[in-house]
Amino acid sequence: MEKKENITSIFQRLAYRDDQDAFYRLHADFFPRLFRLVYSLTGQREVAEELTNDVFIQIWQNRRKLNSIKNPEVYLFVCAKNIAFAYLKSIKLPIVSLDGLQQFDLQIERTAEDILISSEMVSRINTAIAQLPAQCKLVFLLVKENNLKYREVAAVLDISVKTVEAQMNIALKKLTSSIPFLLPAFSR
Repeated sequence: MEKKENITSIFQRLAYRDDQDAFYRLHADFFPRLFRLVYSLTGQREVAEELTNDVFIQIWQNRRKLNSIKNPEVYLFVCAKNIAFAYLKSIKLPIVSLDGLQQFDLQIERTAEDILISSEMVSRINTAIAQLPAQCKLVFLLVKENNLKYREVAAVLDISVKTVEAQMNIALKKLTSSIPFLLPAFSR
């Protein structure tokens, strides 16, 4: 929750004070996350970098209107998705389904708990995620990697919350069945 308050305060600083430091912080915090979404939709690294930077250019150009944004994080993801779709439309690629979704690996921050996960397990998890159906994979990554709530993912992808719930259920069932989570037996 603190993160969203920080994003809201950054949006306020941009809207009212033209605060360039706030803009640089927003870029540093969100570029990698938005880039992964745009890259997953376009499949082209250079294009994704350019389009993600376009999101931030758009934010700066429209900074006076940012104070009215209710959920800044969702707003950023929707902007990124819209810019990617506009690009795909401009090059006349059909936007039929998410089946062409490019693979990108789950990024795991190194906390004490994460260190316990072996690199082999991380590899198995990434392989299992890559095998998920396209929309299921995108929903899973937005929820788990980007910490968006179901209603926020629904807003970003323009689908219902029930669809997000269904896709997460599918993802979790497939992941738990394909990854053996074996705990060592506790001896007394």
